[in-house]
Amino acid sequence: MAPYDDTPTVTSVSQFAKHVERVKRLAEEGRNSADLLFRGQPCDKPLMPRLGRLRPHGKLIKIEALVLEEFKRTSLPLTEFHPENDWDVIALAQHHGLPTRLLDWTQNAFAALWFAVREPSRREEPGRGSAPGVVWIFTPTVDDYRLDTGTTSPLDNSKRTRVFRPKVISRRIAAQSGVFTVHKIVEEKRCVALEKNKNYRLKLVKLLIPAEKFGPLRKALHIFGINDSSQFPDLDGLCKHLQWRFFDDAGARE
Repeated sequence: MAPYDDTPTVTSVSQFAKHVERVKRLAEEGRNSADLLFRGQPCDKPLMPRLGRLRPHGKLIKIEALVLEEFKRTSLPLTEFHPENDWDVIALAQHHGLPTRLLDWTQNAFAALWFAVREPSRREEPGRGSAPGVVWIFTPTVDDYRLDTGTTSPLDNSKRTRVFRPKVISRRIAAQSGVFTVHKIVEEKRCVALEKNKNYRLKLVKLLIPAEKFGPLRKALHIFGINDSSQFPDLDGLCKHLQWRFFDDAGARE
Protein backbone atom coordinates (compact mmCIF):
# COMPACT_ATOMS: atom_id res chain seq x y z
CA MET A 1 0.00 0.00 0.00
CA ALA A 2 1.28 3.48 -0.83
CA PRO A 3 1.87 5.35 2.46
CA TYR A 4 0.00 8.47 3.48
CA ASP A 5 1.99 11.66 3.03
CA ASP A 6 0.99 13.05 6.43
CA THR A 7 -0.85 12.22 9.67
CA PRO A 8 -4.49 13.22 9.19
CA THR A 9 -6.55 14.70 12.03
CA VAL A 10 -10.05 13.27 12.54
CA THR A 11 -12.83 15.36 14.10
CA SER A 12 -15.97 13.42 13.14
CA VAL A 13 -17.19 9.86 12.56
CA SER A 14 -17.91 10.59 8.89
CA GLN A 15 -14.40 11.95 8.36
CA PHE A 16 -12.96 8.88 10.08
CA ALA A 17 -15.00 6.58 7.83
CA LYS A 18 -13.67 8.35 4.72
CA HIS A 19 -10.08 7.73 5.83
CA VAL A 20 -10.85 4.05 6.46
CA GLU A 21 -12.41 3.75 3.01
CA ARG A 22 -9.39 5.43 1.42
CA VAL A 23 -6.93 3.10 3.16
CA LYS A 24 -8.97 0.09 2.07
CA ARG A 25 -9.06 1.34 -1.51
CA LEU A 26 -5.28 1.89 -1.56
CA ALA A 27 -4.73 -1.61 -0.17
CA GLU A 28 -6.93 -3.19 -2.81
CA GLU A 29 -5.20 -1.20 -5.55
CA GLY A 30 -2.02 -2.88 -4.30
CA ARG A 31 -3.74 -6.28 -4.65
CA ASN A 32 -4.22 -6.75 -0.91
CA SER A 33 -7.76 -7.91 -0.16
CA ALA A 34 -7.14 -8.98 3.46
CA ASP A 35 -9.19 -7.37 6.23
CA LEU A 36 -8.03 -4.10 7.73
CA LEU A 37 -7.13 -4.08 11.42
CA PHE A 38 -7.51 -1.14 13.80
CA ARG A 39 -6.15 -0.06 17.17
CA GLY A 40 -7.38 2.94 19.15
CA GLN A 41 -5.17 4.55 21.83
CA PRO A 42 -6.00 7.51 24.10
CA CYS A 43 -2.49 8.89 23.51
CA ASP A 44 0.22 8.41 20.91
CA LYS A 45 2.53 5.72 22.21
CA PRO A 46 4.47 2.94 20.42
CA LEU A 47 2.69 -0.15 19.12
CA MET A 48 4.39 -2.26 21.74
CA PRO A 49 2.88 -5.17 23.69
CA ARG A 50 2.78 -4.80 27.45
CA LEU A 51 5.49 -7.43 27.86
CA GLY A 52 7.87 -5.12 26.01
CA ARG A 53 7.01 -2.09 28.14
CA LEU A 54 7.86 -3.65 31.51
CA ARG A 55 11.24 -4.35 33.10
CA PRO A 56 11.58 -8.09 33.81
CA HIS A 57 13.57 -9.67 36.64
CA GLY A 58 15.86 -11.48 34.21
CA LYS A 59 15.98 -12.23 30.48
CA LEU A 60 12.68 -11.30 28.90
CA ILE A 61 12.17 -14.54 27.02
CA LYS A 62 12.84 -16.66 30.12
CA ILE A 63 10.55 -14.57 32.33
CA GLU A 64 7.83 -14.75 29.68
CA ALA A 65 7.97 -18.55 29.61
CA LEU A 66 8.00 -18.74 33.42
CA VAL A 67 5.00 -16.41 33.80
CA LEU A 68 2.97 -18.25 31.16
CA GLU A 69 3.76 -21.63 32.73
CA GLU A 70 2.70 -20.32 36.15
CA PHE A 71 -0.50 -18.95 34.60
CA LYS A 72 -1.26 -22.38 33.11
CA ARG A 73 -0.58 -24.08 36.44
CA THR A 74 -2.77 -21.84 38.58
CA SER A 75 -5.55 -20.50 36.33
CA LEU A 76 -7.57 -23.67 35.67
CA PRO A 77 -9.97 -23.35 38.66
CA LEU A 78 -10.57 -19.67 37.83
CA THR A 79 -11.93 -19.98 34.30
CA GLU A 80 -14.68 -21.84 32.50
CA PHE A 81 -12.61 -21.90 29.29
CA HIS A 82 -10.14 -24.77 29.07
CA PRO A 83 -7.22 -23.97 26.73
CA GLU A 84 -6.18 -26.66 24.28
CA ASN A 85 -2.71 -25.27 23.49
CA ASP A 86 -0.36 -22.38 24.28
CA TRP A 87 -2.11 -20.13 21.76
CA ASP A 88 -5.33 -20.48 23.76
CA VAL A 89 -3.41 -19.91 26.99
CA ILE A 90 -1.71 -16.71 25.87
CA ALA A 91 -4.95 -15.30 24.43
CA LEU A 92 -6.73 -16.01 27.72
CA ALA A 93 -3.88 -14.49 29.73
CA GLN A 94 -3.84 -11.36 27.55
CA HIS A 95 -7.59 -11.03 27.91
CA HIS A 96 -7.27 -10.92 31.70
CA GLY A 97 -4.37 -8.46 31.82
CA LEU A 98 -1.25 -10.61 32.04
CA PRO A 99 1.74 -9.01 30.27
CA THR A 100 2.27 -10.99 27.05
CA ARG A 101 3.83 -10.49 23.63
CA LEU A 102 0.33 -9.97 22.17
CA LEU A 103 -0.97 -6.55 21.14
CA ASP A 104 -4.72 -6.03 20.80
CA TRP A 105 -6.32 -5.06 17.47
CA THR A 106 -9.88 -5.12 16.19
CA GLN A 107 -11.52 -5.66 12.84
CA ASN A 108 -14.15 -3.07 13.77
CA ALA A 109 -13.04 0.45 12.79
CA PHE A 110 -15.65 2.19 14.98
CA ALA A 111 -14.65 0.07 17.99
CA ALA A 112 -11.05 1.26 17.59
CA LEU A 113 -12.18 4.89 17.41
CA TRP A 114 -14.21 4.36 20.57
CA PHE A 115 -11.22 2.89 22.44
CA ALA A 116 -9.28 6.04 21.55
CA VAL A 117 -11.93 8.41 22.94
CA ARG A 118 -13.77 6.34 25.59
CA GLU A 119 -12.28 8.36 28.48
CA PRO A 120 -11.62 12.12 28.79
CA SER A 121 -8.05 12.92 27.79
CA ARG A 122 -5.76 12.78 30.84
CA ARG A 123 -2.33 13.27 29.29
CA GLU A 124 -0.96 16.81 28.98
CA GLU A 125 1.64 17.99 26.47
CA PRO A 126 3.84 20.83 27.81
CA GLY A 127 2.54 24.12 26.47
CA ARG A 128 0.06 22.39 24.15
CA GLY A 129 -2.80 21.22 26.37
CA SER A 130 -4.28 17.73 26.31
CA ALA A 131 -2.58 15.20 24.06
CA PRO A 132 -4.50 13.76 21.09
CA GLY A 133 -5.60 10.18 20.81
CA VAL A 134 -4.70 8.02 17.83
CA VAL A 135 -6.22 5.29 15.70
CA TRP A 136 -3.83 3.05 13.81
CA ILE A 137 -5.00 1.35 10.62
CA PHE A 138 -3.04 -1.78 9.74
CA THR A 139 -3.13 -3.44 6.30
CA PRO A 140 -1.60 -6.90 6.77
CA THR A 141 -1.49 -9.36 3.90
CA VAL A 142 -2.60 -12.98 4.05
CA ASP A 143 1.06 -14.00 4.49
CA ASP A 144 1.29 -11.94 7.69
CA TYR A 145 -1.19 -14.19 9.50
CA ARG A 146 0.11 -17.13 11.50
CA LEU A 147 -2.20 -19.96 10.55
CA ASP A 148 -0.50 -23.05 12.00
CA THR A 149 -1.42 -22.85 15.67
CA GLY A 150 -1.75 -26.62 16.01
CA THR A 151 1.96 -27.48 15.88
CA THR A 152 3.61 -24.27 17.09
CA SER A 153 3.78 -22.15 20.24
CA PRO A 154 3.60 -18.34 20.49
CA LEU A 155 6.91 -18.52 22.35
CA ASP A 156 8.51 -19.90 19.16
CA ASN A 157 7.67 -16.69 17.31
CA SER A 158 11.20 -15.26 17.34
CA LYS A 159 11.80 -14.70 13.62
CA ARG A 160 8.90 -12.51 12.58
CA THR A 161 5.95 -10.68 14.11
CA ARG A 162 2.68 -12.21 12.90
CA VAL A 163 -1.06 -11.62 13.10
CA PHE A 164 -3.07 -14.09 15.18
CA ARG A 165 -6.83 -14.67 15.18
CA PRO A 166 -7.69 -16.22 18.56
CA LYS A 167 -10.53 -18.54 19.37
CA VAL A 168 -13.53 -16.66 20.73
CA ILE A 169 -12.75 -17.36 24.38
CA SER A 170 -14.98 -14.62 25.80
CA ARG A 171 -17.90 -12.37 24.96
CA ARG A 172 -15.54 -9.38 24.95
CA ILE A 173 -13.34 -10.82 22.20
CA ALA A 174 -16.47 -11.54 20.17
CA ALA A 175 -17.96 -8.08 20.78
CA GLN A 176 -14.69 -6.31 19.95
CA SER A 177 -13.81 -8.49 16.92
CA GLY A 178 -10.49 -9.06 18.61
CA VAL A 179 -7.26 -9.93 16.76
CA PHE A 180 -3.65 -9.82 17.99
CA THR A 181 -0.20 -9.14 16.66
CA VAL A 182 2.30 -11.61 18.12
CA HIS A 183 5.57 -9.73 18.49
CA LYS A 184 8.97 -11.30 18.04
CA ILE A 185 11.53 -10.92 20.81
CA VAL A 186 14.96 -9.82 19.61
CA GLU A 187 18.07 -11.32 21.22
CA GLU A 188 15.88 -12.75 24.03
CA LYS A 189 15.52 -9.33 25.64
CA ARG A 190 13.30 -6.87 23.78
CA CYS A 191 10.17 -6.60 21.66
CA VAL A 192 9.99 -4.52 18.49
CA ALA A 193 7.27 -1.90 18.15
CA LEU A 194 5.18 -2.58 15.07
CA GLU A 195 5.69 0.89 13.57
CA LYS A 196 9.47 0.28 13.68
CA ASN A 197 9.26 -3.20 12.17
CA LYS A 198 10.60 -3.11 8.60
CA ASN A 199 7.97 -5.64 7.50
CA TYR A 200 5.06 -3.52 8.67
CA ARG A 201 5.89 0.18 8.90
CA LEU A 202 4.61 0.84 5.37
CA LYS A 203 1.41 -1.07 6.16
CA LEU A 204 0.39 1.35 8.93
CA VAL A 205 -1.56 4.59 8.84
CA LYS A 206 -1.98 6.79 11.93
CA LEU A 207 -4.94 9.13 12.48
CA LEU A 208 -4.87 11.81 15.20
CA ILE A 209 -7.94 12.53 17.36
CA PRO A 210 -7.92 15.98 19.05
CA ALA A 211 -8.59 15.75 22.78
CA GLU A 212 -11.45 18.27 22.58
CA LYS A 213 -13.27 15.92 20.17
CA PHE A 214 -13.29 12.93 22.52
CA GLY A 215 -16.67 13.82 24.03
CA PRO A 216 -18.49 14.60 20.75
CA LEU A 217 -17.10 11.45 19.15
CA ARG A 218 -18.28 9.29 22.07
CA LYS A 219 -21.78 10.68 21.60
CA ALA A 220 -21.67 10.08 17.85
CA LEU A 221 -20.41 6.51 18.26
CA HIS A 222 -23.19 5.78 20.75
CA ILE A 223 -25.71 6.47 17.96
CA PHE A 224 -24.09 3.61 16.03
CA GLY A 225 -24.25 1.28 19.04
CA ILE A 226 -20.58 1.60 20.04
CA ASN A 227 -20.28 2.18 23.79
CA ASP A 228 -19.09 0.50 27.00
CA SER A 229 -22.15 -1.73 27.15
CA SER A 230 -21.68 -3.13 23.63
CA GLN A 231 -17.89 -3.46 23.77
CA PHE A 232 -17.81 -4.94 27.28
CA PRO A 233 -20.92 -7.17 27.33
CA ASP A 234 -20.98 -7.78 31.07
CA LEU A 235 -22.08 -5.97 34.22
CA ASP A 236 -18.90 -3.88 34.34
CA GLY A 237 -19.51 -2.58 30.84
CA LEU A 238 -23.17 -1.92 31.53
CA CYS A 239 -22.40 0.07 34.69
CA LYS A 240 -19.69 2.06 32.93
CA HIS A 241 -22.12 2.88 30.13
CA LEU A 242 -24.81 3.99 32.56
CA GLN A 243 -22.32 6.25 34.32
CA TRP A 244 -21.47 7.87 30.99
CA ARG A 245 -25.13 8.38 30.11
CA PHE A 246 -26.25 9.93 33.37
CA PHE A 247 -23.20 11.70 34.85
CA ASP A 248 -20.70 14.32 33.71
CA ASP A 249 -17.30 13.29 32.32
CA ALA A 250 -15.60 15.15 35.16
CA GLY A 251 -16.41 12.27 37.48
CA ALA A 252 -14.34 9.89 35.34
CA ARG A 253 -11.17 11.80 36.25
CA GLU A 254 -11.43 11.00 39.95
